[in-house]
Amino acid sequence: MTSYQTADFLLVAAVVIAVTATLSSTACLFWVLRRRRGLPTDYTPPITIFKPLKGLDEGLAQNLASFFTLDYPAYQLIFCVAEASDPATNVVRKLMAEHPERDARLVVGCPPFGRNPKVESLAAMEPFRRHEILLISDSNVHARPDYLRETVCHLADPSVGLVTNLFVGVGEEHPAAAMENLQINGYIAGGMALASMLGVTCVVGKSMMLRASVLQAIGGFASVRNLLAEDQVIGMLVRKAGYSIRLSHHVIENVNRRRGFTWFLNRHSRWFKIRRRLALPAFAAEPLANLAMIGLVWACSAESGFAWGGMLGLFGLEMVRDAVQTRRLRGTFPRVRDLIFSPIKDLMLLPLWFDALLNNHVQWRGHRFYVGRLTRLTPDRTPRGRSESSRRRGKAVAPRPESPPARLPSADQDAPRAE
Repeated sequence: MTSYQTADFLLVAAVVIAVTATLSSTACLFWVLRRRRGLPTDYTPPITIFKPLKGLDEGLAQNLASFFTLDYPAYQLIFCVAEASDPATNVVRKLMAEHPERDARLVVGCPPFGRNPKVESLAAMEPFRRHEILLISDSNVHARPDYLRETVCHLADPSVGLVTNLFVGVGEEHPAAAMENLQINGYIAGGMALASMLGVTCVVGKSMMLRASVLQAIGGFASVRNLLAEDQVIGMLVRKAGYSIRLSHHVIENVNRRRGFTWFLNRHSRWFKIRRRLALPAFAAEPLANLAMIGLVWACSAESGFAWGGMLGLFGLEMVRDAVQTRRLRGTFPRVRDLIFSPIKDLMLLPLWFDALLNNHVQWRGHRFYVGRLTRLTPDRTPRGRSESSRRRGKAVAPRPESPPARLPSADQDAPRAE
């Protein structure tokens, strides 16, 4: 076989793998979203909901308001801000005043706990938890009234240790927000469904429901306080403890309206590095699922109309996948002008995949960290402009003892207080 024949064979194989992976993930998504039979509808134990907050996320007031009107017999809402000056406090206080019948409180202040500010907030809320069932929910999540009922029903099985949810991007007004929502509704949603069908741990912190006893059995929040991907590692620890993980058929909304390109790229840069550290084989295979990249390589590898037609076909398949999955997840198709961004976003994200291969650093909330095993965060003190290789070379840098955990946001050093 000549080198040209080998290259053609590899290209054909890549096309087949990409198309198969795309169709398989879409089929798995439709299977996961089907109406479940046999799940108990009368299992409604009281639930405590943890809501860590920082700043005014897009649609924050509407997102939080949706949790005050859930159709569920008994649940507790706990919100947490690191500082009393956080603008989210006024939003929470207003909603609490509008719903005095709801068991809700605001915790102000996060004592130093670790390098992950979200886990720090979760630990600050823990002393005020009243119920055994715990739901961890991000601030940019908008919930439908039946959210708790259709999620907690999976925990009626005592062998289930954790339930997570699919989420759908909604509200796009800016091109970068459209890219983010298409990525969520297409590649990410399909990937979560495929992982669930294959029995692979895939947990997203936007929605994590588990028993407090299970959380304590895996070491509590202290076990993940210095990790970037606390959600996925909690899932891995739960499965290691002998429990199963369920992906609920209930879909929650993730609001992205006017996100910018810098935010979009930084976010996925972190996610690439998380996947590299936690699932290297799957991360290494990700380019084989990049329809836009494979289509572009196909078009540039041959001087024929068939090759360019193949590229357009793969671009079209990606747009159809994102459109169909968005329709299934949120009930409406994305705008045609937004679908144009489907192949564009995949080509924009490709350099970030290569960066994750070579670069172990992330920029997060104004701090630069080195991401180690299991996404452990270590404050990076390398001067800007100095490469990681030069930092490690020979004896150029004298060893120094590990410093105590750095706080990401400045926070009230006193014990947290509840309102």
